[in-house]
Amino acid sequence: MTDRRFAQRPDPGLGREGKSSALGCLESRFPGFPGLGRGYGDAMRMDREYAACTFVVVGLELSRRGGPYGVSGVAALAARGDGWVPQWRVHARVAAPEEGADCAPQGGLVGAASVGAAMAEVERRLTGAPHVVVARLGGVEAATFWEHRASCPRLASLVVWDAMRLAQIACPAVAEPSEKSLAAALGVDLPGAGSLLTQRVWATSEICRRAVVQGVVAGRWSSLRQVEDLVGTRPRPVEEHLLPSGPVQESLFD
Repeated sequence: MTDRRFAQRPDPGLGREGKSSALGCLESRFPGFPGLGRGYGDAMRMDREYAACTFVVVGLELSRRGGPYGVSGVAALAARGDGWVPQWRVHARVAAPEEGADCAPQGGLVGAASVGAAMAEVERRLTGAPHVVVARLGGVEAATFWEHRASCPRLASLVVWDAMRLAQIACPAVAEPSEKSLAAALGVDLPGAGSLLTQRVWATSEICRRAVVQGVVAGRWSSLRQVEDLVGTRPRPVEEHLLPSGPVQESLFD
């Protein structure tokens, strides 16, 4: 059951599709990501590149284990631009495998023996469609992708959007551009302290989606390229020998 604290606030003028049984079934397919499965295509008036793109919202769990902070978990959810319809999700926890431990996924949670293995869990879900990574700020995520690019060369090759910067541009009237104030302006309830990584990733997904809608309504943008120019960071080219043998997305418009 979805925690009421993290339930979506309805968008003005978006109708009541989120209450339909079909969308309820979609949401039940993605436990751990509250509200996932509810599409809002009627509010989107972006171009065809945006509609065809898959947005991969990524969050990292950082923890300190007797040394500097390191990645201890990775969560990602993917949604198609056309209606923000969910495609897949994954939550990988980084931990050394224990002898005799059952490594089978449990409740959507996957065990990973290393950060690279956790990144590979996201990598293997990428398809041939154009993709964009969305992250709360983007810098730490992009650096982590690059560090572990041998395990996730396609992921490390993707443009990364800064969700907080996007929200700030979409909500210029917000005096204090903190995550809390920007989320409130967009009608997104942030999960509290100690919340699951999946809940925080869902909140970032909602901030991105609603910020795009807000910008469309205000006439700030109408295409994927316009948003990318404002909040996107393009990575360095990944070494050719690390790339898979099949076709790899070198840019959003290849």
